[in-house]
Amino acid sequence: MTTLPAARAQTTEEFLAKSGPELAALCTECGACFNACPMADYVGLRGADAVSVVGGLRGLANDEAAPEETVTWVNACAKSGLCVDVCPQKDAGLNAMLLIRIAKQRAINATRQLSAKPDPSYFPRIKTFARMQLSHEEVEQWL
Repeated sequence: MTTLPAARAQTTEEFLAKSGPELAALCTECGACFNACPMADYVGLRGADAVSVVGGLRGLANDEAAPEETVTWVNACAKSGLCVDVCPQKDAGLNAMLLIRIAKQRAINATRQLSAKPDPSYFPRIKTFARMQLSHEEVEQWL
């Protein structure tokens, strides 16, 4: 029988509040993650100061407002994972991609520098998944 690992937190907000500052404290703001990110080119930030952009990342993880370049960068994250590979602090426990994802959530929930994107396909996807799990009778009754 497989045993699941213990939950990192009871709620998402609890996880973000705890893990964001922990990961931000490990970050040295070297800018390696930003320089390795392919999305910096896509959103027109390649010429931006990498240290400033990453400093804003640490700020967001601590529920502080960040420069516009940082917000643009975290919003464009495509989860390539290249940032994880180049981070000099990865051996110390820093997962750069997780820090960027936490910063994006803090920009949405805490600093309100990003708005949550409405997903028009959310409920149709739920119904599709439900149809795959329910019997024909249950589909008729509930969907």
